[in-house]
Amino acid sequence: MQASDRFNINSQLEHLQAKYVGTGHADLTRFEWAVNIQRDSYASYIGHYPMLAYFAIAENESIGRERYNFMQVKCCFLVAYLLREMKTEELLRDFNSTTGASYVQP
Repeated sequence: MQASDRFNINSQLEHLQAKYVGTGHADLTRFEWAVNIQRDSYASYIGHYPMLAYFAIAENESIGRERYNFMQVKCCFLVAYLLREMKTEELLRDFNSTTGASYVQP
């Protein structure tokens, strides 16, 4: 593999990461990556009728109820992510003040 091949591969990867949200980037945490995967999976389940019908039969629910349940879970991931991002600094301050430790977020 030549240096030009490596540069080409890296530039293609950077282009994909800039174009699509779910492909990640260098500063992406494990939690953010997992949320992206789960969000995309649930969106795919909602958007593909045969998959939605499969889940509805497996859980003995109507297709509309399954779609509603998947949308509720999808929203919960977003809320959990936002709460985690907003509360991290506050939780660290509380932890450090109550324990006397000086834990810093990695």
